[in-house]
Amino acid sequence: MGIPAHRRVEVFRINPAILWLTVFAALLLQTVLPPIWPVARKFDFPLLVTIYFALMRRSQVFGIGLGTVVGLTQDALAHDLIGISGMDKALVGFLAASVSVKFDLEQTAPRFIFAGILIFLHSIFLFGLERVLFDPPPPFQPLNMLVGVLINVGLGLVIFQLLDHF
Repeated sequence: MGIPAHRRVEVFRINPAILWLTVFAALLLQTVLPPIWPVARKFDFPLLVTIYFALMRRSQVFGIGLGTVVGLTQDALAHDLIGISGMDKALVGFLAASVSVKFDLEQTAPRFIFAGILIFLHSIFLFGLERVLFDPPPPFQPLNMLVGVLINVGLGLVIFQLLDHF
């Protein structure tokens, strides 16, 4: 009987200063850019940072914790209901970390395909939460959702490459 082959999963150490500076910059950009540049309302810098660090760290607990902290801080800064983004980004962080253990996401193409899937799931989950919690519920706008996903995937191309240098 053969021993099952296990592939070695490389877990990257992340400098805590780089992590928290990146999170702070993402939250700052998310807060400051939309009033200045209306197109920036489609950007979700905190989501991209959560996906990147959860993929690199490959720890479900880390992904949930990072997503929760980033999401709750984003909610607090946006003067919105506290908790929606926290739940949302915790789920995305967990999924990103879970899948990065199973699949090799070191190459650019698989990482961005998976990031696109996560951004889409984030949009669906966020819409579901808003539909349940808000009165009246927001209308379903699939084209608007698709544009947001495509913009954030494109933005992720730039941000992920930039963060890879650190």
